[in-house]
Amino acid sequence: NSNSNSNKRVLPNSLSSLNFKYMETDELREAFRRYDQNSDGWIDAKEAVQLVKDADHSNSSIDRKNCAELKVSAEEIIRSMDRNNDKKICWEEFREAVEHAATPVSSRVYPISGTMLINFTGQGVMVPVLPFLARAAGLSTSELGMVTASSALARIVSNVPAALAAEEFGRRPMLIVGPMLGAMGMLGLALAPSDSHAFFSLCAANTVCGFGSAITMAGCGLYLTDISTPLNRARTMAPLQFAGLLGFMVGPPIGGFIADSYGLQYPFYITSGALMLTAASAMAFLPETKRKLGTSKSQTGSDEVKEGKSEGLMSAARQWREMLKNPDIQGISSVSYVTGLLQGAYAVTTVIYASETLMMSTGEVGMMFTAAVIGMAAVTKPATDFSDWFHNKGHCRSTLIIPGLGLAALATGMRGLEMFPTVLPFTALFMMSHLANACLITPNVTPFLVDATTESQRAQALAMRNMCQDLGVLSGAISLGAVSQAIGVPESIVCSAGLQALVMILFAMKTSSGRQRKRADKMDSENKST
Repeated sequence: NSNSNSNKRVLPNSLSSLNFKYMETDELREAFRRYDQNSDGWIDAKEAVQLVKDADHSNSSIDRKNCAELKVSAEEIIRSMDRNNDKKICWEEFREAVEHAATPVSSRVYPISGTMLINFTGQGVMVPVLPFLARAAGLSTSELGMVTASSALARIVSNVPAALAAEEFGRRPMLIVGPMLGAMGMLGLALAPSDSHAFFSLCAANTVCGFGSAITMAGCGLYLTDISTPLNRARTMAPLQFAGLLGFMVGPPIGGFIADSYGLQYPFYITSGALMLTAASAMAFLPETKRKLGTSKSQTGSDEVKEGKSEGLMSAARQWREMLKNPDIQGISSVSYVTGLLQGAYAVTTVIYASETLMMSTGEVGMMFTAAVIGMAAVTKPATDFSDWFHNKGHCRSTLIIPGLGLAALATGMRGLEMFPTVLPFTALFMMSHLANACLITPNVTPFLVDATTESQRAQALAMRNMCQDLGVLSGAISLGAVSQAIGVPESIVCSAGLQALVMILFAMKTSSGRQRKRADKMDSENKST
């Protein structure tokens, strides 16, 4: 009815195959101009016939429609987006209808979030237990660092092949095979001997865990990218972040409790079973989301589609070279690296300091991680909502990442300087660094990366992000483990804070042109609107 049309412009489901809601604003404007065949600024029913043809062509049903049916379908499309009942749609009506369709988050995030919740809970169980298991087997701090690094090294080796496999075979197989490998690795950790072979056994088992993790995250990252739009990118990634936080919230205390009550091997048995459940869940509940490259743009005749199709044939190495010429990619890669570095350093810095200097038990270390994760979980939704709102207002997400890096570095440095060498303030500073990460860094890293790349580049862009993070884990575990053993754990924590501060400066420099470009685009858009 007229009241409905006057208040709400709706993108018809019949046009979903054209993927308008996945387009950036400039791409969408180009699509509108393409269908505005006489360039008068309006799409009428006659011009909308081409919309119907293109949409039906995607569904292979064009041969079943005659001219009369095409005309009726075109008129229905116009009515659905026509606000003032003038039987034609302008750019604003078209854009707002698409934005209305693109804003809600797809319900498909929930089954993958459930799958990943089991995966992350299993990983969370490991956090407080693996260092104690390694120390009980007689491993030194540097050997513990190498055990931790073995998983990161496996991910580094397998990130690119996993991304290529996800592009070739789809996302769903990755989310089945990855957890199964992880389950095998966890079982290997549980069965590792406590003799002279302990170091090699733990390294081998954790390596298998790394292969499984790389495959799982390749499928997961691309799955969520497939179903996200420019207007809901951070919120689409939020359930994954929340699943990770919830998993790491309940995992450490569960792992610590089981280890204290039954033995250090039992948490790994449970984790192995949980990962097998993850594989079964993915097999039962997750539909495939892979779509043909460039579908959304090929319908509009955009020049970028041709580039996208040819770019899809490039080798992974060539795509990496192209992406690394982009200063935004260079900057966000450094952020991913330092994030991994801090993760890799936890076992050889934070956990060792808490257990051997502050005399915290396995369960207490687990509760410290849980306290931090509870805080992170509480801010996840408002942080991701704000990230999308901030981006949709024409601002660059890098403006949020920079202060987050600074606050996290400050909190980490204060821990290392032993300004408050007791359990409660140490835990509070640990929480502060995690909250800075959850509020300002994590909600923006992947959306920033996806916004900076084309559709054809995104599989390898996500692989690059994972690679940089895993390189950070590898270097953090080995180098800061060596620093801890050579000059002390507090000094190692200070080193990690200094590296984070340096990355903040590098990221600000690399992304300055992007922020300026974003401001210019916003001004240009405002001028066009007026």
